[in-house]
Amino acid sequence: MQKVFENNNINVQAFAQDIENSLKTDGWQTTLTQNGPNDYLIRGTKRAGHIHHKEEEIIVRIKGDPNNVIVIVEEENIGGFGRMWINSKLLGEMERKVKDGFYSY
Repeated sequence: MQKVFENNNINVQAFAQDIENSLKTDGWQTTLTQNGPNDYLIRGTKRAGHIHHKEEEIIVRIKGDPNNVIVIVEEENIGGFGRMWINSKLLGEMERKVKDGFYSY
């Protein structure tokens, strides 16, 4: 999945940190790495358990300049409920916050 945010003057670092916090809040174990200026990679893992039969993994890459931010979401072993969560909660929350100027300089 890919989402592009244009003409919003986004603080890319704050954006990446907030996405990582959102994943942590929903029970993901995360790591956030910076690959260059305005280029961040967040890896989230949920261990297999009684609800999840396989380890789930989500990778979110955020890159671009403040007025052209690209978010790429990749997932592995995530079922229909997980994809619904990504679309409504994660991406939906990003869109609302960007629209409300939450990440603006």
